[in-house]
Amino acid sequence: MLTIWGERIAAVLCSLAAIYMIYLAWDFPANGERFPVFTCSAIIFTSILMIIRTVLSPGVFVGTFEKSIAFEDVQPLLLTAATVGYVLLIFELGYYVSSLLFLIIISLLVGVRNAKVLALTAMITFPLMYAFFELFLNAQMPRGLLM
Repeated sequence: MLTIWGERIAAVLCSLAAIYMIYLAWDFPANGERFPVFTCSAIIFTSILMIIRTVLSPGVFVGTFEKSIAFEDVQPLLLTAATVGYVLLIFELGYYVSSLLFLIIISLLVGVRNAKVLALTAMITFPLMYAFFELFLNAQMPRGLLM
């Protein structure tokens, strides 16, 4: 069950962590503090909104919390893990192989089950990506182990 005090304590702890991160980032050279300060300020603003919500609408915290976990609950975590894995695998497997695996995994995670659609997308997308990055931009994308 969600509690009002749990929400307030979480908001205060997040604000304190954000203030500490602002303190650490304040002296970054070459205006490097802008993004961390902006992000932490957004966290503090969100924390303030959380506390205001506990005051203005306490009825939100009356309901019970379901203990069962559905696929929709873990789907954002799986998508995030797939994206992080993709970025890490680009330099191991190569850009194009990693991108193909990423396309398939993400499509399956969001619910695309039609193999023809995936194959057609890959057959159109990857030659265009290769032509754009390698031939047009001369970008020399990471080759990895497989290329």
